[in-house]
This record gives sequence, structure tokens and C-alpha cells, in this order.
Amino acid sequence: MVLNRRDKEQLVIRLHQEGKTIREIASVAHLSFTDIGSIIRRIDGMVDDGVDLKNKSPETKALSLFLSGKKPIDVAIELNLSASEVQNILEEFWVLNELDELALVYLEIKNHLTLFLRLFHIMKKNRLINQKDIQTVLRYAAFDLPSLENRIQQSTSDVIDMEWKKKRLEMKS
Repeated sequence: MVLNRRDKEQLVIRLHQEGKTIREIASVAHLSFTDIGSIIRRIDGMVDDGVDLKNKSPETKALSLFLSGKKPIDVAIELNLSASEVQNILEEFWVLNELDELALVYLEIKNHLTLFLRLFHIMKKNRLINQKDIQTVLRYAAFDLPSLENRIQQSTSDVIDMEWKKKRLEMKS
């Protein structure tokens, strides 16, 4: 039977609580000693760098989990925090990592995040994720797009006008 990562972590925790050695756990869970050690340190309240988190606040534990690369959903589940609590801590994490602007941008676009991500994925799919391509897209969006919209409106108006003229001429004949 093939276990996913979460199942393997649960297996490591169970075997550790049963008093099994790391070598015994590794043979059953098929994980490296390093991975097993990380899981055991985390459940024992220690972070991989040896910092004791047992008596720390949930916020500090969450920051540590973000630092180790955990996703917000994993942090919420592991620490039994609400989505809004995790979101607030994540934004603090960004600020602490000097990603203040990312936090501000997120606050501005979070209601339109799906569209923003769709734009990102379209650009990525079309290999437009380099500085030159992004500058071109920005130029089009900032300068050329309003001009093109005006030209489309004018062309639409011209077509309607010409259709009316054509009908009038047909009626005269």
C-alpha cells in the first residue's frame, strides 16, 4: 500500500509514540532519517534548528511553520487556527520577511485573486514571465489598451453610421 505524505507523517508519529527507534521507523515508513527527525522534532515541540516551540504562542508556531515552507491550510490544521487567524499571521510573516509590498498587493487584489492568478497562468503558459515581456504587457495595459478601446468604440460607431446610410440609400432606390 502506498502512503501519501500526511499518512507517512501520522505513521511516524504513531511509531515514535510507541517507542520505536528511528531505524525501525525508517524501515516501516520508507522515509529518511532526516525526514523522520524533522517530524519527531516538530511533534516534540522543537523546530529543525533546535528552537523549542513547546511553550510558544500559536502565532510563533505558525510563523515557524511558514518559515519551514508549510502552506496556510497545513498551518491551520496543525495548530487548529481559523482561516482568518492564519491569514493575519501569513501577512505578518510577509512583513517580517520584508515582503510588505506583497502583503499590500494581496490586500488590494484578494477579491480578484482568481482573475489575477488566471492572468499569471496565461502569461506563464505563453512563456511571458521575463522582464521584457512583463514590461511589454504593462505598456499595452497602461497606454495602448485605452487607445485601442477608443478606436474600437469609434469603429463600432462608424459601422452603425454606415449601415444607416446604406439603408437610407436602399430606401431611395
